[in-house]
Amino acid sequence: MRFLHTSDWHLGRTFHGVDVLDVQARAMDEIVEWVVEHRIDAVLISGDVYDRAQPRTEVVELLNATLAKIRRAGAYVVMTSGNHDSAARLGFGAQIMAHGGVFIRTRSEQADLPVLFSAHASGVRVTDTALSGADPAAQTSASTVAVYGIPYLEPRSVAPRLACSPTHQDVLDTIATSTAADLRSRAHTRGVVMAHAFVTGAATTDSERVIDSGGLGTVSADVFAAHSYAALGHIHRRQTVRTAVRYSGSPVAYSFSETGQTKGAWLVEFTGAAEPRVEALDHRAGLHLAQLRGNLVDLLRDPGHANAESAWCQVVLTDPERPASAMERIRTRFPQTVELRWEPEGGRSQQQISYSARVKGAQSPDSLCASFFEHVRQRSVSDAEQSDIASAVAAARSRGTSEEGTP
Repeated sequence: MRFLHTSDWHLGRTFHGVDVLDVQARAMDEIVEWVVEHRIDAVLISGDVYDRAQPRTEVVELLNATLAKIRRAGAYVVMTSGNHDSAARLGFGAQIMAHGGVFIRTRSEQADLPVLFSAHASGVRVTDTALSGADPAAQTSASTVAVYGIPYLEPRSVAPRLACSPTHQDVLDTIATSTAADLRSRAHTRGVVMAHAFVTGAATTDSERVIDSGGLGTVSADVFAAHSYAALGHIHRRQTVRTAVRYSGSPVAYSFSETGQTKGAWLVEFTGAAEPRVEALDHRAGLHLAQLRGNLVDLLRDPGHANAESAWCQVVLTDPERPASAMERIRTRFPQTVELRWEPEGGRSQQQISYSARVKGAQSPDSLCASFFEHVRQRSVSDAEQSDIASAVAAARSRGTSEEGTP
């Protein structure tokens, strides 16, 4: 049996204010292609399906179309909610969708009610134990895999019902204990657990939302020990925490900290009684990102940056003073620059002083105005700007003198 582990689609997310729904749509089509090419039995989506609790209409339509394509391609879907999703909205119609082969887990009380996948000569037989009337002790065999979907759970909301302390560790440990107990009751069945959490040891990026502070949001990988595979979501870098505990990462890069990362998913294959075989599948669709650093003139001239001309760029200027019209000038070569910072090497060439000190030390109205410009723009005024300031001050003085002489 073959499962495709993916997560953190964040459908509807923008990249520095730029709509990338078309890029996300291409990534979704690649997932459908993988279903066909690798004969996937079920696609596991471990949370953060949407980027917002109230997604735009066209975003909902993309998810609807993607799920339909996956089903037409022959795979089932097990989907959980993440911390970006509205559990109520994502879970609406879950019982109806289950009859169509899309199984959604958005509530803690559903976590220990697995979807059972059993291999038979005629194909894969699927049983959703969460459906009304489904037998929770359904017949299983050595060819059965039980998939437990644990949605993102806000500790303060669910801890009272679970009778545990309101931390991510204790909440997930309590839920995982119940899934392990259910798994033990199903002889010869192997378990896959889906969870949306920050597991200790995972390498983060800049695009995840912090779910807690001071380390309280972290969870030990030990909570998944009873299961053959843990399909995790929340962290956007694809990685292996332990051999059987993995993050698929996001299908598209959502921050410049993900520059150079290979985006994709995990193909998890169960054969006989052996441990699952896991293979990386890489996305071709995605954002071409580049991070550039240097002084403005060199960046505009250096032929070594030719590949970045078609990329979404983050540019850090190291000029001693902030260049005038920096964004306009950098975009003449790198038109898709969406982030520009100024970090002068060795610090600013001039000693930093407060604006009040600048005002106090001004020797004339001209120098006062120049100090204001320097403070705001963090660079000295040019000769032409100094001339404009002098002309403006002279005009103001002349106007003031004429007004004083008016009867």
